[in-house]
Amino acid sequence: MIASANAARGQEGVAKVVNLDAFTVSARTEGFEVNDFIRKVREDTTFYKAFLNMRYFPHKKKGHITVFEKDASEKGTMDRTAVQYLSTDEVMHLEITFEETNGRIRKRNGDWRYLTAEMYDDIFFPEGPQRVSNRIVNKEQELVSGSRIDKHKAQLKRLMFNPGAEIGNVPFIGDKMAIFDDHMVPYYDYAIYNDVAEGEETIAFSCVTKPGSEDDTVIRELTSWFHPDTYEVVKREYRLAHNTLLFSFDISTLVVNTRREGHLLPRKILYRGQWNALFRKPEIIDFSLFCDEYILRAGSYTD
Repeated sequence: MIASANAARGQEGVAKVVNLDAFTVSARTEGFEVNDFIRKVREDTTFYKAFLNMRYFPHKKKGHITVFEKDASEKGTMDRTAVQYLSTDEVMHLEITFEETNGRIRKRNGDWRYLTAEMYDDIFFPEGPQRVSNRIVNKEQELVSGSRIDKHKAQLKRLMFNPGAEIGNVPFIGDKMAIFDDHMVPYYDYAIYNDVAEGEETIAFSCVTKPGSEDDTVIRELTSWFHPDTYEVVKREYRLAHNTLLFSFDISTLVVNTRREGHLLPRKILYRGQWNALFRKPEIIDFSLFCDEYILRAGSYTD
């Protein structure tokens, strides 16, 4: 009951300060309720579900990664194409059909030189067969179990596919991710407006850090475009940035989803990130991922 009460207070807190455009104001007369919409935004699982669908359903993918020097010159690149398969007993494996690397992205023994590149490889081009599911489970368990690197990977997944939720066990930034909580509301400008995204009419929700509040936030900007009927996330764009004595980062991400046969599926993911952690070399890395030719029937597209 306490958690529910806190969630309700956070929802009402945002609703009191949100900016509404003419569309939203007129829509309220047709049954649109701001509090109800914010609750849907706050409780959204469609964005994370799309990520699980990408890990689950067979498809083809094409990726590119670039590592930059401090002066913005290119240090190394890698291009890949791959086909993802799914067996009838829900075991996924990936076949890399093309790879071209230019520069020092890997060490001589084949290990990655950069943590971001390793994360990218593990999340989008995993090695070996893996049992997969597109059913949503307790994401907190993923954050507290496993090795240190497994926890980092889980945290990166949360940053990418569930921004706006508090991330436990992350010093200095975990509670600053919770953009709907009462203690974070004063630091943001919130807005709800009508917009077109990927050729579709959508309802957009955005929050932007107020000038002068940068030290108090991690999510500097976040905009989600929701389908007006299903409230699925059609598109999401966000920037995360923070600076501490132990580490600093500034990353921007764009995710575009598509819907096929009742399933929400990532179509395009663009990422640009700069990380600087104590005792590690700074990393400035871009990557892009394009997914298509999803096959959505059980047992199809198998090896």
